[in-house]
Amino acid sequence: MIFRSLQYRIAVVFVGLLMLVMALMLAMVTGSNERIVAAEMAREISAGALVFKRLIEQNRRQLETAATVLSADFAFREAIATQDQPTIRSVLRNHGARIGAKVMLVINPAGQLIADTQRGDATTGSYPVPDLLAVAETQGTSSDFRQMRDGQLYQMVLVPIQAPRLIAWVGMGFPVDDRWAVDLSQMTGLTVSVVLHDDKSTALLASSLASSLDGARRQALPAKLQTLAHDAPKLLTFGDEHFQTLLLPLGQGTSVVLQRSLEQAEAPYRSIQTALYSIVMGAVALFVLGSILFSRRIAGPVNQLATVARCIQEGDYAQPVPSLPPDEIGQLAESLDRMRQGIAEREHKILKLAYEDPLTGLANRVRFLEAFNQHPKGSTAAVAVLDLDRFAMINDALGHPIGDRLLGIVGERLANIVAAPGLVARLWGDEFAFLLTGADETAAIRFAEQLHATLRAPFALDGQRLDVGGSLGIALCPQDGQDANTLLRRADLAMYLAKRKQIGFVLASGLGGDPPHEHLSLIGEMREALDRGEFVVHYQPKLDLATASIKSAEALLRWQHPAKGLLPPLSFIPFAEQTGFIREITPWLLEQVIAQAARWRADGLIIVPSINISARDLLNPELVDQVRRLTTAHKLPAAGICLEITESALMEDPALALDHLNQLAVYGTRMSIDDYGSGQASLAYLKTLPVHELKIDQTFIRSVIDSAKDAAIVNSTILLGHALGLEVVAEGAETAADLEWLRNSGCDEVQGYAIARPMPAAELPAWIAARGG
Repeated sequence: MIFRSLQYRIAVVFVGLLMLVMALMLAMVTGSNERIVAAEMAREISAGALVFKRLIEQNRRQLETAATVLSADFAFREAIATQDQPTIRSVLRNHGARIGAKVMLVINPAGQLIADTQRGDATTGSYPVPDLLAVAETQGTSSDFRQMRDGQLYQMVLVPIQAPRLIAWVGMGFPVDDRWAVDLSQMTGLTVSVVLHDDKSTALLASSLASSLDGARRQALPAKLQTLAHDAPKLLTFGDEHFQTLLLPLGQGTSVVLQRSLEQAEAPYRSIQTALYSIVMGAVALFVLGSILFSRRIAGPVNQLATVARCIQEGDYAQPVPSLPPDEIGQLAESLDRMRQGIAEREHKILKLAYEDPLTGLANRVRFLEAFNQHPKGSTAAVAVLDLDRFAMINDALGHPIGDRLLGIVGERLANIVAAPGLVARLWGDEFAFLLTGADETAAIRFAEQLHATLRAPFALDGQRLDVGGSLGIALCPQDGQDANTLLRRADLAMYLAKRKQIGFVLASGLGGDPPHEHLSLIGEMREALDRGEFVVHYQPKLDLATASIKSAEALLRWQHPAKGLLPPLSFIPFAEQTGFIREITPWLLEQVIAQAARWRADGLIIVPSINISARDLLNPELVDQVRRLTTAHKLPAAGICLEITESALMEDPALALDHLNQLAVYGTRMSIDDYGSGQASLAYLKTLPVHELKIDQTFIRSVIDSAKDAAIVNSTILLGHALGLEVVAEGAETAADLEWLRNSGCDEVQGYAIARPMPAAELPAWIAARGG
């Protein structure tokens, strides 16, 4: 009967579960340790190889520097010119002793030795490694690892001695020996060995030239390496030890072997694993004893408590809990009784939490949706979504506790401007929603003005004055939708538009329809399009009105979609900016345009292309380095391109944007303010910006003939730009009358269909030639 008792089953189940969990944990720890060790071995061997290569390169530069210093010594050059052998050998010995070079030699231009510290006074014969001399004659200097007459491997370098023409070559070499290997081993954390191999068959020879290994492993190393390929790590066994081994080419006929001991890498994890096994065994033993004792105390009263629990489950809270001894089961009985007595209160609190935001005390999204569904069908209503401006900056600067308190105070103010049966709710973060029952468009606009007036008054927290604005989107029922989710979505889209345009509020009716499904699919296709090379660049030329010539053009991105054809930028660029993918498109665009400008210059056509830069690009800390690197790589002058920045991009983070613009200006890159007049940049910013031109927004140019106000704006902008020393470009000129008006008004350059439509890069030179320049 003992095997059927509750006490036995509790003990067996608890101990069995514990042992299963411990076994799984040990298996996971063991597997994790193996993966960590493997990854660490790969990282260490890779990092060691990189450090080794850099140390070799550093030694090469030191040798070249020392050889160059010696070659520039006037007395040494004079001794070579006069064939003063004692002086030459003395200088070589002294200089070699100072820098630790064991090989010092001088070779005449014909490849014959003039002096050699290894051969003493014997100076006849040719340079023992003529291939290095051949490389030096081609490249000016040469450096490599070579085995000399004494059988020792050296890191050699050759530099010319000019007086002013070539009169000789000076060569130096550091010995590659065991000390060299031990030093590199200490620096890289890996064992280092240098072995010989046959250049034709790449088979390793049976000896090593230098090694940080001990005698036994050093002797066994070449035989172990016979199946090892260059640059392919492999685990090799030396007795009871295992080494991750990497073979790298070092020089002609030589390779270097880098090794990391697996046992040494595993040692810390093995000690942890051993300690973990001890802890597990002790825990199992203690748990067995505790389970037996615990099960004895549980078996008796548990059935009584189960009966009471079933009553509570059925909603009968009047069933009393039996009195039990004051032990753990008795405490459980008391807790069960307190639960029975307080369950009504807890149910009330649960309902409150389900419908109320705990931070602000306002309704939450669930309550908002329920309230909307309760208002009469077909009746008018407005749903508004508010997102606070600058709240993230306050959170970051003052901390989340202050941000939470601010949200609570904001919630109190918002609750006071919505009269019943309307409702204000906090959706999430710093976003609030308003239900205005019976409100039409006029009432909704009046509410928006009242809301902004309410937020305009500063908030005070701990003596700190905080100014908080907001962007509001408004959707009307039934015009913009008849269900809560649709209205919230439309209001949310309108709110984001208001935030982008930096205006107080936007009605959802001005948005048009919802984004079409094909737009949503384009977001997922953009990365694949970039990889497949589907993006293309077209160029729209700009006419210099003073000379009637084409000196610049705007680079415009297009997407050659395999199914939808050629897509304009507005079909995908806004989504790229929203998702951040623009930061991957812009480097590609910079590369294409800069390379094209360089090719035009090589063909004798000087065209300065303009490239549009978004707010995300302008605030990207890598933008300046990208421009420098690409113009340098393509040998294009910094002023060979022009970056067009919109006013809205400047306003997002003026300090950081101005810093990047100043760096680009110092580098020499031309810059332009695009769509001038359509944004909110102040004249104070315009005065300080290091730009070269203003580009008047096309909305003013297209009506400049018919609208006296637009004409006045364009005229004043041209005068302002010239007064500030800037060139003025007008975009959107579509008729000959537009061109004539702009020419008479003193505009510098014009862009638009009146000149030419955007065209592929291959067509632009022919178009310029056809119009005569």
